[in-house]
Amino acid sequence: MALVAVDVGGTNVRFAVVGASGLGDVRSMLCADYPSLAAAFATYAGETGVKADAASIAVAGPVQTPHVDVTNNHWQFSKAAMLVDAGLERLLVVNDFTAQALAQTDPSAHGNLTVLKGEGPADAPLLVIGPGTGLGVSALVPAGDSYIPIEGEGGHVGMSPCSDAEMALLQARRGEMGHVSAEDFVSGPGLETVYRLQTDEVLSAPEIGAAAMAGEGPAREAATTMLGLLGTVIADAVLTMGCWRGVVIAGGIVAQLQPLLADSPFAERFRHGGTMGRLLADVPVWLSVDPHAGLRGAAAAIATPSLQARVITAG
Repeated sequence: MALVAVDVGGTNVRFAVVGASGLGDVRSMLCADYPSLAAAFATYAGETGVKADAASIAVAGPVQTPHVDVTNNHWQFSKAAMLVDAGLERLLVVNDFTAQALAQTDPSAHGNLTVLKGEGPADAPLLVIGPGTGLGVSALVPAGDSYIPIEGEGGHVGMSPCSDAEMALLQARRGEMGHVSAEDFVSGPGLETVYRLQTDEVLSAPEIGAAAMAGEGPAREAATTMLGLLGTVIADAVLTMGCWRGVVIAGGIVAQLQPLLADSPFAERFRHGGTMGRLLADVPVWLSVDPHAGLRGAAAAIATPSLQARVITAG
């Protein structure tokens, strides 16, 4: 019997068998191709032949209740029903950025790229944040020989503009939907919103990213705007939670735009931090480019002491 790690995003779901040497039989599937997580799990088990008795599932969205509704995805499921439908003995469901955080116990490992250098204290919390289909936020707090992941929905805090141009974006978006969160501008859909509000044209996030990388123009301006806003969002989160150890940026959007970071307002906006900017001066920032970080974190979650009370069992 085996432990299966699952990473459920807004667009894709990834599966892997967890073994002594790491992850095996890694598969990625489109969520849209399956009516439910249980159906995708059954397909994975059938194709790989794995006999799973335990699963640790990382999900984009709140996971505190017995019923889980995946954010930016049509899937929803009962934890108890998932345990039975998948034929499991043990099941843990955590937020996807809780898993991302647990994958970053050594933020300089796993091919992470250094964005901003610094020397953060090892006994301080680490922030993990990532624009993707949404904006995921978590933190990792040292606790003896283990870590306690902070589970929250930090992507839904209010947006803080720092220029007249950003204020105009905020006001335009507020006119469309009322409350404007950080996720509304700092995410894949957020990049699309910034571009639309700046140009009155509609492009997908991948199209905007590709155009931004190809040269100057409206797409480059939209990407630069989003990266500046990301710097402010990260600074606010570090100051709020005391994440002096550092920051790991996850999610595919920033990885795609990584060559633009150096010439964007990101560093200035992150280091500024108002009257407490001096506290941010030595906080390092890394960029995660590991596509399997969510799976590694999900695998680690089921063995994390602070999460044991959340594991549900058969019988």
